[in-house]
Amino acid sequence: MPKTTNTHKKTSPRPTRKIAKKHATHSRAAKHPKTPPKPKKLSKKEQEVVIARERLIEETRRSAYLLENKNFTQHISSNVGTVAPQILRELAKNSKTDEEIASQLNIKVNDIRRSLNLMNGYSIVKYDVNKDSKGWLIFKWKINNEKLESYINKIESEMTKTNEPNLPGDCNDFFMCKKCYSDQKVILPFDTAFESGFNCESCGKPYTILNKEETVALFQQTAKQ
Repeated sequence: MPKTTNTHKKTSPRPTRKIAKKHATHSRAAKHPKTPPKPKKLSKKEQEVVIARERLIEETRRSAYLLENKNFTQHISSNVGTVAPQILRELAKNSKTDEEIASQLNIKVNDIRRSLNLMNGYSIVKYDVNKDSKGWLIFKWKINNEKLESYINKIESEMTKTNEPNLPGDCNDFFMCKKCYSDQKVILPFDTAFESGFNCESCGKPYTILNKEETVALFQQTAKQ
């Protein structure tokens, strides 16, 4: 009797349970990715450092914004000196000692100290006192934003009411630099001009003297431009 042959094709064997399980696990992992690890919880001290850093950034931005006020810049230049706005811009970056400011601006440290003390009298700057490793006192200066803002508001208010410059009542002699006035718009009272030796702090040329009436007229002329 002839042998019969099997004409059916051989079917591929089914994947083993182990392989099937592997595919199933991979499929579930694709649908449900692993959740990222929870952020590390900061300690109380670390939280305080983060808060202090954020507060410093905000104060720096606020200082820079306040110092853009042109009326304040002209006022403080006239009453303290042309170096005053430069000092404030340095302090707007971060607190510094008088020697650090002098080094940054390439100005004599005594001139920096005089300006800082005058601005401290207006309460727009303040300082912290610490001791170094040798026991010497270190004065680190910074901008007092609360006082600075109220001081600027006061200047703006007085200018709006009178439309005249806020000149010291006990001063009759004022000084200006003819070369630098067109750019700086600065007129100095006698005491401030005296501190700089009656020479311009920017170009070194002698100041021109003005009486009170000439000073008011010059301010009004500048305001119209």
